Amino acid sequence: MSDCSDLIGMPYRLGADGSDGHIDCIHLCYQALERMGIDKPPFKQSWYQASKWDVCRDLMRWGLRVEKPAYDGDILLLPQQSWAFAVTWQKGILYIGPMSQKVQWSLVQAFTTYHCFRTKGS
Repeated sequence: MSDCSDLIGMPYRLGADGSDGHIDCIHLCYQALERMGIDKPPFKQSWYQASKWDVCRDLMRWGLRVEKPAYDGDILLLPQQSWAFAVTWQKGILYIGPMSQKVQWSLVQAFTTYHCFRTKGS
């Protein structure tokens, strides 16, 4: 079983990969997927400026679009500002809280609007 609990509470900083105690939404997903032993989508620096639709197309090359998150490691695009990455873990979603600006975990049912992708290996 993977443990991502130490990511909860980590402060957000755009572009941060977690190595200095800060993380952004993309790297949050990458850290969680690595801990779960799930192949990560190829990283693209352009995602920081890309439209949600461009990111969705890239994620569809990595995995399958699914209706709802159901497995650890499903990647979500949430409608925060323009969009934000999130990842499922332990029947919930790890994401950067828009108000707290820290990694949070909430039950999957707390989210109703998102685009969800699952690795083709699941």
